Amino acid sequence: MNWNRFLKVLAGVLLLWAGWWAVRTFAADERTQMLRVQEEFLTALEKRKWNKVDSWVSTDYADDWGQGPDEAKDAMRQVLGGFIMVSIDRTMTNAVAAKGLGFVKMKLVVEGTGGGASAVVVAESKRIKEPWVFHWHKRGSWPWSWELVQIANEELRGYRLSDRSGF
Repeated sequence: MNWNRFLKVLAGVLLLWAGWWAVRTFAADERTQMLRVQEEFLTALEKRKWNKVDSWVSTDYADDWGQGPDEAKDAMRQVLGGFIMVSIDRTMTNAVAAKGLGFVKMKLVVEGTGGGASAVVVAESKRIKEPWVFHWHKRGSWPWSWELVQIANEELRGYRLSDRSGF
């Protein structure tokens, strides 16, 4: 085996891959960037990787339920924390992004097994017909520098987690 030739081919393949990744990442429009971050956010929720989830929630997060960033993070942990296995089925209904602002509308249905309030979460997610609206702001020049500033759902306006037994 010619190791010199092997290493040259490997270096070429790695350079091509790095070039492809850079073009895919940095040449993407803002909507595509935001949708990638949205997908990573929901995947982190499913896997309950709280450090990743926390990194996307903006310090100026505020929602219709009166929650700031800390309360929203705690609510996410509370809602998904009782699951042994969880998946979030998602169907995008709309997404718009321009000049560092954007939103994604998605129908979300939680599936999974676990203890605590997990059965209530699954049932409630199936009951909700309106899509969830995720509001994103781009805080830097990097394609991944989007932050979540609000989550809303028209069907749940005025609803508080503490209003439901089981939460």
